[in-house]
Amino acid sequence: MATLTAQKINDSGVTETLRNATNGGDEFVNSGVEFIHVQNGHASASYNVTVTAQVTSIHHQQFGTVTKSNIVKAVAAGQDALIGPFKQNAFNDENNKVQITYFLTSDGTTVISGSHLLKISILYLDQQ
Repeated sequence: MATLTAQKINDSGVTETLRNATNGGDEFVNSGVEFIHVQNGHASASYNVTVTAQVTSIHHQQFGTVTKSNIVKAVAAGQDALIGPFKQNAFNDENNKVQITYFLTSDGTTVISGSHLLKISILYLDQQ
């Protein structure tokens, strides 16, 4: 698992650095404004990118039990996807990080391994 560093987008833009998605998954420190850019360079394989919800159920006095599911985004061969931003209370783990895993969409349970051509970056907008 690799810890990814978010890249800031400002008025002049950003020269994005995409890196290979790690077979065991990736993580990043989440302040609530980051989003994930995923690029699938494979010619035929599609992948599910899963962002793990850390708090999946709360009880609200007016609404009863409210549930939050993992985010699962299918990224088809040759396509890109943007995912996020992520609410800190729902997606941050005990280290204030968001956990990301990657699966083949053919069965939804096979974690990527070996050579896969899936690239990822974490981006955020400059708020000033």
